[in-house]
Amino acid sequence: MHQVTVYPRIFLSFILCVASACLAAEREFTVLAYNVENLFDLDGIAIYKDYIQDEPDDQFTYGRLKLLTKLQNIAAVLKTFNTGLGPELILFQELEADFTPQSSVENLATFLDQHSAISVAQMLTTDWRSGYAGLPAQAWLLKALSDAGLIGYSVAVAPSKGSDAGIAHTNAVFSRFPIKEVQSHELLQARDILEVTLNVAAHPLTVYVNHWKSGASNPSREPIRVQNAKVLRAIIDARLAADPMADIIIGGDLNSHYNHSILYPEVETGINDVLGSQGNELTIREPSGADLYNLWFELPPKQRYSEVWRGRRGSLMHLLITCGLYDHSGVSYVDGSFTPVILPGLNADLLGRPLRWTFAGETGGGATDHFPVAARFTVGSGRAGDFFDLENPSVGDDALDFELPLVYQTGMQLPLRDAVDLALLSDAALGPFVGRLYRVEARVLKMRPMTLEVAGEQWPAYAPDKSVYAQLQQIKGAKSPTAMVVTLGIWKGKRQFVVEGLE
Repeated sequence: MHQVTVYPRIFLSFILCVASACLAAEREFTVLAYNVENLFDLDGIAIYKDYIQDEPDDQFTYGRLKLLTKLQNIAAVLKTFNTGLGPELILFQELEADFTPQSSVENLATFLDQHSAISVAQMLTTDWRSGYAGLPAQAWLLKALSDAGLIGYSVAVAPSKGSDAGIAHTNAVFSRFPIKEVQSHELLQARDILEVTLNVAAHPLTVYVNHWKSGASNPSREPIRVQNAKVLRAIIDARLAADPMADIIIGGDLNSHYNHSILYPEVETGINDVLGSQGNELTIREPSGADLYNLWFELPPKQRYSEVWRGRRGSLMHLLITCGLYDHSGVSYVDGSFTPVILPGLNADLLGRPLRWTFAGETGGGATDHFPVAARFTVGSGRAGDFFDLENPSVGDDALDFELPLVYQTGMQLPLRDAVDLALLSDAALGPFVGRLYRVEARVLKMRPMTLEVAGEQWPAYAPDKSVYAQLQQIKGAKSPTAMVVTLGIWKGKRQFVVEGLE
């Protein structure tokens, strides 16, 4: 176990909850697991080359305006909850581990008070000071949320393992409930598990924030995730041995699909075989049954995704709960409330795929390569049963043995903008446009390297789908343009069209 940084509840000049709102917050609240894809600070001391900032004239270098874009997009996603107030409890992944402790922020309340007269946008632009460069990611994030009206959070952050460990990220909890206890548990080649016990209206709730070893599609890495799962399983077993009805939420990026053991039956899997994640909601309500229920099973199989990788849906983000959240006392799960947070135009494209972060232009663009996942919970005896769908519980027998595709298909009616004006954009202005879908009238001039002609301009192009590539090969050299659906992409610092399909 490691010492964990805990920042106390932040009280501003006004109180978050007026009487009626506070009562509602105590009775029902939102828990969100959110991988923010590399929220790094600005000191240039980073494991990932993209964030070292050693080429200031490069349009793709990370900098102040790009951090501001990331912060504003995170805040915009969070403001979609609770009429703009944001979730009560957020489990973050991929905040940069702070490698410059000399510039750490010991007291976030003081930090917010000291900077209350200026916004995070001003701090990163007109009022920039060199001393801001080393401020840790959690300080920037809390300030951005405060500016957006998302206030009242206590913060706990797992400590940096040091640059020699090769782990760039850390996990964090932002909570409007008082933090009672915090521990950090070391994992092999992964971010430490952050264990936080909260006081939710006088009831203890323990959350475990995880970010397991990456490479879900690589079975050779599964033994590392098995080790990650064994550590978590042992921690949970110890807590349940002390209190079999303990209220526990496991959240974060497990780099494993909800049906991982079915997709990879030849290997032992961390999430299913070791941790025991499963989808039978009936057994989780029985003291002698399974002790973990994966909330992905609340949804139909087609809706079970938080990522799209190479045209296939994945479910790497998770919220799992124990039987204590079904015992009609303390904290309880609001049945049927689980959902991935898919917001077209903000964090998703028109097909419902994540708009991942891009370094393009002065500001960058996009949000993250993972959709957050959220669920509602309630607190107080006698209330939970009102929310249980006892007539239609999940029995966990509908897990798929394949990954569902999510790609453009000819004939889809999408409200697409015309791509012809993209040629007029300067490189500095590209950020907000990358990764989004457009319609274009184009001729295929050649296939290797693929080149399209759009309104007299030549564009590099790429077609990842083999069937789409074959269609383009058939129309190569045609005199009349063909209507296509494309995504604006960047390859080796140059813009290109990624052809998704023909209209």
